[in-house]
Amino acid sequence: MNYEQFDLNLLNVFDAVMTELNVTRAATRLNMTQPAVSNAIKRLRHLLNDELFVKVPTGVSPTPKASEIWQPLREALHQIRQTLEPAAFNPETETATLTIALTDLTAHLILPPLVQAIEQFAPNIDIRTIPNLNINAAMLLEQSEIDIAIGVFANLGTRLRSQTLFTAPWICAMRRDHPLAKKKLTLERYVQAKHLLVTLTGEPTGFMEPLLQEKGLKRRIGLTINQFCIAPQLIINSDLIAILPLRAIHLSGLADQLHLASLPLDVPPSQIKMIWHERRQQNPVQEWLRAKIAQVCLEV
Repeated sequence: MNYEQFDLNLLNVFDAVMTELNVTRAATRLNMTQPAVSNAIKRLRHLLNDELFVKVPTGVSPTPKASEIWQPLREALHQIRQTLEPAAFNPETETATLTIALTDLTAHLILPPLVQAIEQFAPNIDIRTIPNLNINAAMLLEQSEIDIAIGVFANLGTRLRSQTLFTAPWICAMRRDHPLAKKKLTLERYVQAKHLLVTLTGEPTGFMEPLLQEKGLKRRIGLTINQFCIAPQLIINSDLIAILPLRAIHLSGLADQLHLASLPLDVPPSQIKMIWHERRQQNPVQEWLRAKIAQVCLEV
């Protein structure tokens, strides 16, 4: 390879396609035509002797070589851009639309102070929210469909970054005159009750099912819903009991109509995390938003 004649613009195209994993979106980002981007990738394939990208239904997927060289190349490009055009981020004048995936409970907790902060410090930044189903958050981040996801996540991919915002302890709730309210909530009594389950995905199982199965037990789930905030209202008007985040009880304003009991099994508080894709790690708008979200969560 003749490095003296190597076109550095090809690396910009490579970085854009790796970031978007979609040639059309990369072309829009670069203000180029799609054929021009495709031609640049074709030239890179010849120079690097690698396919670099293969077509998939959602766009393109990088080859192992493309994944291997992207990080050092994008860091080098970032240094060059910072040297030639130092970023001057001003939240008061910045214009952007960012998408956050989160549950109804997290929205109740975070959005009011976050919107207030945005209106005060970054009035031209718009926020779009969608439900967080947990199971598709990583995919949506990978495809740049969302910018941030907030919730309980496990087994994050290597391309995702995370920050713990707060912990969420769990409590068993039922109406105050429920037959179990006057008794100690043993495991035997717990499994004999009729349960309300908040399940974001619609699946009729929760985190209690594996714990109960280990003991050869099974509970009856009489109702599944996909929102936390309506659960207390349903409980006070039925024989259902539910394991809920303690914050959902406090937010409902119905705590005086509920009987709260410790869980019959040892369940640690959940860690509510904010996750984002590494490609947005140094994006100044998203850095600012992530910092604000973390800040408002200190008061949650």
